[in-house]
Amino acid sequence: MKKLAVLMFSLLMVLSACGTSADNNNSQNESNEEAVDSNASQGESDEEAVEEEANVQQSVGVYKGWADNHTIEVETDNGYVTYYVSPDNQEAVNAVEEGSKVTISFIENEGRMELQNVQAN
Repeated sequence: MKKLAVLMFSLLMVLSACGTSADNNNSQNESNEEAVDSNASQGESDEEAVEEEANVQQSVGVYKGWADNHTIEVETDNGYVTYYVSPDNQEAVNAVEEGSKVTISFIENEGRMELQNVQAN
């Protein structure tokens, strides 16, 4: 009877160890898949950046000044246009004098014109 109990206990331990090993392998596979997914999303970010660069448009007009803390106003042939200014571009905008003729590089993102570059002409 003791031999049977020892045999059953040993079999249980062997099977448990196999199950744990498989669980560890599954965890490692999931980690590898997450790393691959992370790399794929990084690739998508790079593709989005290239796509944004391809969608850059230009406009010429007269710089009228800041409309608020993050938007400038430019008078173009089509009327007044506002452009969102990221914190990275605020210094470049501050260097332009009001009333100056400017060339604006921008992208349109969800209906909002986002300034990419401003250059006084």
